[in-house]
Amino acid sequence: SSGINAEYGTNVKFSSDQQSILVSTTDNTVRLIDKTTGQLLNDYTGHTHTKLQLQAAAWHDDSAVISSCEKSRVLVWDLIGAKVQQTLELTSLAQTLAVHPSRYHLLTGSVGGQIQLWTMKGDKKPLKTEEVKSMSSWALPPR
Repeated sequence: SSGINAEYGTNVKFSSDQQSILVSTTDNTVRLIDKTTGQLLNDYTGHTHTKLQLQAAAWHDDSAVISSCEKSRVLVWDLIGAKVQQTLELTSLAQTLAVHPSRYHLLTGSVGGQIQLWTMKGDKKPLKTEEVKSMSSWALPPR
């Protein structure tokens, strides 16, 4: 048993190595749980998540945990230390997150139809922003 006393889990996702599960809960916490034993490995706080369905994800190398926030932000925590490494300020709530399978790139899909590509190199602004109604080429930049 993981000992989770959260009111409501809104999203679950496997870590990249498939050995643990990220659980987003409405008590302002993302939890990392061992998939075999159910043991709580770590928890990540500092964001607002009390009523909406928000997503969490892990980098392709499992070095960090990422979650959207009800205050139109995305937070990135160090996987082991659970310290916030980066905060992305969005213009509206990110409803969905997608992590690139081999690069430190993140796509956010926000309320109002914005899709943003973030390079996650400490940048404060997205590399690219598009409105859903005018989706153009979304090729990633060359390595």
